[in-house]
Amino acid sequence: MTDPGPRAPLDPEERGRLDVAERVVERIATIAAGEVAGVIGTGSAFEGVLGRRYPKAAAKVAGQHATVSLDLAVTWPMPLATTAATVRDRVRSKLHELVSLEVDSVDVTVAKVVRETRPTERRPQ
Repeated sequence: MTDPGPRAPLDPEERGRLDVAERVVERIATIAAGEVAGVIGTGSAFEGVLGRRYPKAAAKVAGQHATVSLDLAVTWPMPLATTAATVRDRVRSKLHELVSLEVDSVDVTVAKVVRETRPTERRPQ
């Protein structure tokens, strides 16, 4: 038998397909939202079971398209509209970059506003 020589690389469509689970999309969206200034993680493990831990995400994936819904906790006095817009952009960008999904929509709900706490200064006695 003769060696056919080097084979040309296959187009992505010919190599197979990648199915991304909704849980993966939700996790990426949660992490991406938490990277935005003003968005904070709140809640204990118990509150997570009750659904009161933020940020939290829900996603629907259909083929290469996804829709994401996020609930956030934001620190006071961050501008809510600006923070939500930044979260939408960040989530859309990360999902496209990491799993090549086209994100049709990212719905953001600010579910909780938390006063920013600063450490108190202690005076020497």
